[in-house]
Amino acid sequence: MVSTLEGLVPLSKSSFQKCIDVMTRAFWDDPLNAHFFPDETQRQRLLPLFFEYRLKQGRQYGEVFTTSDEVEGIAIWIPSKTIDSNLWREFRSGGFKLLRIFGRSLLNRMIKVGEFSSTRRAKYATTPYMHLGSFAVNPEMQGQGFAGKLIRPMLARLDESKMHCYLEAQSESNVSLYEHYGFEVLAEGVVPNTDIPHWDMMRSPQ
Repeated sequence: MVSTLEGLVPLSKSSFQKCIDVMTRAFWDDPLNAHFFPDETQRQRLLPLFFEYRLKQGRQYGEVFTTSDEVEGIAIWIPSKTIDSNLWREFRSGGFKLLRIFGRSLLNRMIKVGEFSSTRRAKYATTPYMHLGSFAVNPEMQGQGFAGKLIRPMLARLDESKMHCYLEAQSESNVSLYEHYGFEVLAEGVVPNTDIPHWDMMRSPQ
């Protein structure tokens, strides 16, 4: 990659727990999370563990950045060459801990949604890309420009490297947000066994 990511701070051990807290609160009402954890008591207990896993996975196989040590926002970026998991990566990221705590039934449902996303990526994202995974702004600080501070530096770096950026969205409001940053809808669908809409989006180098 070419340019530095001005204004962004790599995920650190000291901010790790704060990142989990921000992501849990930011994604509390996310349609997929509400589907997986319909009981709010269960969601409160399990969602932080899920984001602990996602952060470890992002740090090991991609890049994770916050806006500052105060964690106004956080974004996980993973290149296409390491986006799909395997048994070893699951072990390193804590996937077996999730199996023990979540139980096989819940984890299998989550895996099936992951396979749905993976299949669509293989179909619609046919060029090397950076994947924007979990992306969150502290709910108390939304509307203050932190989304742009998180996204724009990486997009600028990808532009310099002539690399595409890919993501998935499950709400029209998020689609509109990402269109503002130059993403275009590749395809629309519905998450299996739910009524949750799904958009595959790509941004070409600019």
